[in-house]
Formats: sequence, structure tokens, C-alpha cells
Amino acid sequence: MKKTKPVERNAGIWLDQENAIIVHLQEASAPVVEKLASGVETRLREPGQSKKFSQYGQTIVGNQEKKQHRQHNQREHFFKDIISHIRQEDHLYLFGPAAAKEGLMNAMEKVPGMADKVSAMATTGKLTSRAAIVVTNEYFNGEAYRLYRKNRKKALKMQS
Repeated sequence: MKKTKPVERNAGIWLDQENAIIVHLQEASAPVVEKLASGVETRLREPGQSKKFSQYGQTIVGNQEKKQHRQHNQREHFFKDIISHIRQEDHLYLFGPAAAKEGLMNAMEKVPGMADKVSAMATTGKLTSRAAIVVTNEYFNGEAYRLYRKNRKKALKMQS
């Protein structure tokens, strides 16, 4: 009986603080692109506020602290949304211009087995969907990915 090799599912994720472009690759089919908006508030004006702080007992909480806390929660929700779109993937390539990829990596470490799927991270500039497809294809068809797979196979053999 002939063994069938399972279809490998890879994804490249370009992200910054505002958007994410997820490029899903399967061996025989065309790339599927998903775009997600973060919903993170970048500039928020709150009309009618006269004070720049609030006082709760002995604690003084400024608007800046509230805004940062709200943005943090919005980013965490954005990362969870991305993770829900990439759960089925075998290998992931994270790239983008800012520190958002490290934030996504930290969120993935909280989900069992997700952080192990990341094969590489890279810093790139702002990209369009087409450019993200090209970068993802170049990585998964390139030498760096082949070396990653070879080293991972060796590590798995040594664990057994």
C-alpha cells in the first residue's frame, strides 16, 4: 500500500498595527489572501472632557493610561482574530514593518502548539496583497525554508 503524503499548508502573515494580510498556500492550489483590519484606535478625541485625569481614591488615572490600556486590549483581540484564521496551517512566516509581529508571536505562545509553527520572522516595509504573495512564495520556495525543515526533521528524530 502506498503512503500518501499529507498536503502541506503554509501561510505568510504580513502585519502592522492597523492591518494584516494572510497569504494561505497549499501545494497544488492558488494562494488565498485574507485581509484583516485591527480596529486599534490610533488617535482618539474625546469631546467635552475638561480634565486630563480621573481620580479613584488615592489613584490618579490619566487619559493616556486609559487609551494605552484600551489599545492593548484591542491589539490582543486583533492577534486572537489572526490566530483563529491560521490554526489549520502547518508552517507560518511572519513579516512586517513594525513590532506587531513580536506581539503576535507573544500571543501565539499562549496558545499550545502555535508558536512551534513559526518558521521565521522578518522585517519588511509596507506591502500590498500582491507583494505579500510574492514574498510568501519566495520564502516557502527558498533555501531558508528548506534549511528550517531539514533542521526541524533532525530535531524531531533526536527527540524520538
